[in-house]
Amino acid sequence: MRSSNPAIKKVRNLNEAVGFGAANPATYGGVGLKVMYYLALTIVSAIVFIALPLGNATTGVLIGMLIVGMICGFLACTSPKATMICGSIYCVAEGAMIGLISALFDALVQGVIIMALLSTVLTLAVIALLYFTGVVRVGSKFRRFIMSALIALVLSQLVFMLLSLFVQSVSTAFYGSFWLQLIITVVFIVIAALSLFTDFDDITMIVENGMDKSCEWMAAYGLVLTLIWLYLEFLKLAVLILGNRD
Repeated sequence: MRSSNPAIKKVRNLNEAVGFGAANPATYGGVGLKVMYYLALTIVSAIVFIALPLGNATTGVLIGMLIVGMICGFLACTSPKATMICGSIYCVAEGAMIGLISALFDALVQGVIIMALLSTVLTLAVIALLYFTGVVRVGSKFRRFIMSALIALVLSQLVFMLLSLFVQSVSTAFYGSFWLQLIITVVFIVIAALSLFTDFDDITMIVENGMDKSCEWMAAYGLVLTLIWLYLEFLKLAVLILGNRD
């Protein structure tokens, strides 16, 4: 049960601890309800923090939520029990960040939130249709490709960021080039969209192999992680495209 998603990857180590054929097995309906729960937390948090008059405290709140999200996001991957609590806190923190960032971008370029939301929902629907109709099947090679691509993208981003701190020309070329940013964003969107296939496949394996119902939390959390990432990439793409129409 190899997975490119850190939240669901942990499940492969639960086979001996939980075992197949659990007395209270995971179901697709259970996973779906937990996905809606996490998404509801994220959306409500985003709406609340958009409405709050934070003013000059916005930057501090963003940094604080980033730290909370990173800590809880890591802890949520440790076990199904931790996922339920830490995953909830993570979604609240990410929702706050998404809300504040989305409001900022929409103030600069109107329409980016709607464009990002519709793109995310449409992508999810298409990927789900392709997977559950059997058009696309997830194998070990597909999973290795996704994992390799993720590692390569993250490392390349870190290298460029570090170089840009010390070499001005690199910073100008990396952050000042519209086409370079557009290409990088599109690549991230493609990888995020393909990651949805592995998320659906992980959910299928958890349910079909009769894993314990507690694993539903990890399955749901893993899918929501990818959806949040996909939305942020679409938001960036919307800003790039709509912001450069003139």
